[in-house]
Amino acid sequence: MNLSFNNIQIFAQVEKETEWFKHYKLDELKDRYDSNFIQFLKMPSLQQYKEMEQYLKDFHEVKGQTHVKFTFPQDKEIPDEVLDYVKNEGYTIGSLEMYAIEPKDFGHSATCEHVIVEFLSEHTLPHYLAIHFEDAKQWGEIYAAGREKMLERDFLMQRKKQIIARIDEQVVGSVDVIIESNTAEIDNFFVLPAFQKRGIGTKIQQFVMSEFADKTIILVADEEDTPREMYVKQGYTYIGKQYNVLKMDINK
Repeated sequence: MNLSFNNIQIFAQVEKETEWFKHYKLDELKDRYDSNFIQFLKMPSLQQYKEMEQYLKDFHEVKGQTHVKFTFPQDKEIPDEVLDYVKNEGYTIGSLEMYAIEPKDFGHSATCEHVIVEFLSEHTLPHYLAIHFEDAKQWGEIYAAGREKMLERDFLMQRKKQIIARIDEQVVGSVDVIIESNTAEIDNFFVLPAFQKRGIGTKIQQFVMSEFADKTIILVADEEDTPREMYVKQGYTYIGKQYNVLKMDINK
């Protein structure tokens, strides 16, 4: 398959689209940076960037949003003049890397037999929502509440395949899987800090590989995050890289 970041789902609605950018928004979770941003389809000049920055600032201010975020075309370096500008304006510069693997090539196994991996159910939903609410509180109570509602809506509307790992009745990890015709995208992969490095993440992935054996498994990881190193060791293939810039307070 000819995979790219175009295979990664963006959980948002398209507000505006031109030949050189897409503007995404998600009114149900306005503070979710990954759902409220502009994606450049072509690399902008500094003047074009400033025009889009002002457009997005104006759009977000009306809705009470305080951030602006932009992503750039895959495998393209941000032009120096744009890079210098965003640095001077106090943006955070980041990048995501995309990986893929065929389920048959995932040869790692986990021996944590006391951990049960299964699809989310009505019985386990409250426990699942609770761990994600606690994790999301680091970005504020309002964001955490909105995220909780979104995850519950995902379950009720079956928008994603939600999978959990539990020990007895305690949910200790989870992952969402987004199904397309040829791919299954791993998203929202999470293991409680107290239960990390016990093979639980590997066991969750084993479940995904087994349940979606006819799909190519894809995911994105922050270039600076430790899980990225785990994926490389597990045999995932590097697909590409995408830069992004984020300013969390447009009033500064």
